[in-house]
Amino acid sequence: MRLRSLLALACLAPAALAQPKDAGDVSQPSLVTLKLENAPPQKVFEEIAKQGKTEFSVSPAKTFWNTTTAPLSVAIDNQPFWLAMKDACGKAEVSLKYATDTAEPRVILARDKQNWTQLPSVTSGPFLVSLRGLQRSSTVDMHKPSDVQRSLVAKLTVFCEPRVRLLRGSMVAKVEQAADDKGNSLVRKTPDADAETMNFVTSWVYNLDAPLEYPPKDGAGAKLPVLKCSAKFVAQVKSETIEIADPVASKGASKSVAGRKITLKELRRGDGEWEAVMTLSRDQLTPEQWAGALFPGQSMKLVDAEGRSVVARGFGVGGKGDDLSFIFKFEKDPPKASRIGKPVKLSWEIPTETRELPLTFEFRDVPLP
Repeated sequence: MRLRSLLALACLAPAALAQPKDAGDVSQPSLVTLKLENAPPQKVFEEIAKQGKTEFSVSPAKTFWNTTTAPLSVAIDNQPFWLAMKDACGKAEVSLKYATDTAEPRVILARDKQNWTQLPSVTSGPFLVSLRGLQRSSTVDMHKPSDVQRSLVAKLTVFCEPRVRLLRGSMVAKVEQAADDKGNSLVRKTPDADAETMNFVTSWVYNLDAPLEYPPKDGAGAKLPVLKCSAKFVAQVKSETIEIADPVASKGASKSVAGRKITLKELRRGDGEWEAVMTLSRDQLTPEQWAGALFPGQSMKLVDAEGRSVVARGFGVGGKGDDLSFIFKFEKDPPKASRIGKPVKLSWEIPTETRELPLTFEFRDVPLP
């Protein structure tokens, strides 16, 4: 009945039950202390999730714990969340996937033998960085056969605690130190233009490349004693959730949230999928605040009268200056469990305060290809 009553509202209003959220200090890791002998794996992961202020899903849901029956013994004393996860996942042979059907960052425990725990990794704040490998390649364009293009790239994966919602991240990692064991510097002579550019981040896991200078033909070393890189991320610290009742009929509904004006231009049916066209206007924000508020977050969802919801999978950006337009797209053919009827509510958690998280990390004795 309450959902039906919302249909009568054609204005933008704060969610009835949603309050402004504060993530606290997102720069520090969650610390885990856990000592269990021959415990069920489910108990181990539930305790890690509790101390990490998150929740885990499992895949396949019906049989996962039945196929992970070997008891675990863990002795973790005040260690960062990701070190606790690496220990438990390595012993239980569990890999990690990211959820695509939820507005909140969510880790899915799986058993697909990815062996992520065997990769070299380092922790920093709420992050764990894994080195997947180094890729060395040469390309010949037959239009210019003498102009051989060579590249050397370190392939990295950055894990961020799921309690921290990342909004933007570096396009590429900046290499701070990389000299091989013969003294050849592999730090690129020309700075990468993408090193200062940031990309949108929509999950707790993020792949990152670190471009290196191609080693010399003669006298190249066999390894990098130290590979030191840096990157930066922007995380959500505070947010507010807004709701629009009967969004199909609520064209033009608007409200000011944390100094910016939010307007629903329309919710329309595209090529077999819903599209929400929203505009953000600078309104009361200073230019500096506006520059930091341009990412709209990724937590918009549509809800039908049965309470089923579907989450926006991506968006396009248009406009300039003090007004930006976003077209949020919802999955065209979602799984049966996420299919919804006519939307009776649009819900959107909007970042209202962010913080930059610098990340510096290094690996030692990295073999060169």
